[in-house]
Amino acid sequence: MNINDFIILPGSKTGTSVRLKAKTVRELQLEKVQLEAENKEMEKKLRQLQSNMSREKEERRKSSAYRWKSGRAGPMTIQARVFSQSKENK
Repeated sequence: MNINDFIILPGSKTGTSVRLKAKTVRELQLEKVQLEAENKEMEKKLRQLQSNMSREKEERRKSSAYRWKSGRAGPMTIQARVFSQSKENK
């Protein structure tokens, strides 16, 4: 017997193992490789999304002449523009 032919089932009592057929072991190893590849791809997409969101947030911050109102960008009122300029001067 080979130690690689056994696995410990999650939630089982400590030390309890189940003997697997060689085909099942290969299938599990293949699934593990596929899941790792999918995980790396999702992490890459997540980093790209975070980067895009950060860039868009910075662009919105720089374009302080506009503010969001009801989900739409519109020109700032004179009072808001004066307040914004005084805040920048400080």
